[in-house]
Amino acid sequence: MSSRRAERVPAGSVPGYGPVWWSLGELRSISRDRRLVGVLVLWLLSIVASIVTGALNVTRGWTGLPFTIASIEFAATVYPPFIISVLLALWLGPVWGAVPIYLANVASGLASGLSLPMSAIFAFGGVTETLVLWGSLVVLRVDPDIRRLRDLFWSTAAALVASVTGSLAAILWNASHGLDPLSAQRVWRGWVIGDFMQILFVVLPVLHFAGPGIRAWFDRRFVAPPQREFSYTHGVGLIVVAFALLGLVVFLGVHQALGSIELAIDTRTVDGDLLIPKLREIILMMALLSTALTAATGMFSTALARMGERQRSEARRDTLTGCLNRRTFSDILHHEGDRGRRLGVGLGVLFVDLDHFKGVNDRLGHAVGDQVLVAVVGRMEGALRSTDLLFRWGGEEFVILMPHTKPAEIDLVAERLRAAVADSPLLPDVVAGGVRSTVSVGVATADSQTGDHSGVLDRADKACLRAKSEGRNRVVMA
Repeated sequence: MSSRRAERVPAGSVPGYGPVWWSLGELRSISRDRRLVGVLVLWLLSIVASIVTGALNVTRGWTGLPFTIASIEFAATVYPPFIISVLLALWLGPVWGAVPIYLANVASGLASGLSLPMSAIFAFGGVTETLVLWGSLVVLRVDPDIRRLRDLFWSTAAALVASVTGSLAAILWNASHGLDPLSAQRVWRGWVIGDFMQILFVVLPVLHFAGPGIRAWFDRRFVAPPQREFSYTHGVGLIVVAFALLGLVVFLGVHQALGSIELAIDTRTVDGDLLIPKLREIILMMALLSTALTAATGMFSTALARMGERQRSEARRDTLTGCLNRRTFSDILHHEGDRGRRLGVGLGVLFVDLDHFKGVNDRLGHAVGDQVLVAVVGRMEGALRSTDLLFRWGGEEFVILMPHTKPAEIDLVAERLRAAVADSPLLPDVVAGGVRSTVSVGVATADSQTGDHSGVLDRADKACLRAKSEGRNRVVMA
């Protein structure tokens, strides 16, 4: 993809990189790529299984099951849709996991006697829980295959936070069903302990032992590489929406709980004030507090996310052109080469050098030379495909990584890029007559069967030197 678009990396699990994901919109290409049929079928089966087991949770009484450890009595809830949701989120993406848990929670609410509108609102609790867990593992860069003690520690901590967060929906559940305090406490404890134990003793072992094979299977189904980083806009939106929905669930729960208290309309406090207006005031204050907390969370999250994204961009990108810098090349080449081997497709590297660029600096000055570089990058981006990655190698040299590409396609893109730069003068509004610029392009490919990409950059560099020695403004294959 062009250097200014969202970066993508392969799904191969590498310590320190965290979960990767695909957009649900990738299913739009199912008519062109039948490999996605398997993903769609598996996802639909997961949705059906979630809805069925969500209803069974209520009809079979899987909520607040008692058990004893060292003479201490606990209660845990068995809720398979949560397991399904978390696994789908970590293997495919957050939306893939959010849909099953939402529909399962709606089914649970309806099976318990809640109205459809109330079930629809209650269902957001499970979605928030899944998103909090998934987002925590992405931010903390927890390896989804749980290969290190660090990954086990942080995933356990995130599981505890997510379980407590999701259990707040119990307030609405308990109030809607008019449970007495003892029963309500058992339900709340059961949700917290049950979800935490399901992550600890089911999800994490499945991720560790079965995750690598399953993730590789998904990786082979998708043509487009997965994502592993979201912009601050998406991150903040996720946080604000999640907490706003959870705040709504809690507010309605408290409102119903207070409304269920049977009081005479003239009941008074010890100070002689009417009690019911006081309770209404409490509800209003809770609504205002929830709104303020959501707004504050959004503002602070925006500020922190902007700062983090700016620092990440500065570390990965060239400040003048916006291209990826050469420090990021080796890592991305390794991942794309490994993914190409699994998919049985090759990759290409273009080494691009601006012809006679030193003369531009000497004649027009470095300030104009910088503008020429930016203009050339703009033309190259327009000639590249959405999956190509553009790096500034240094000075007037650039490298383009073309993942999952056949040799014939690489040659066509290289020639299109060369022609785009030479098409017309650059900067006609800055320099009278504009600045004529051409590029010499060296092309090299990696083996599509072995995935061997060692030396591919060196071969592209030597091909570029041949292009310059043979007269410049041309493409030479290694």
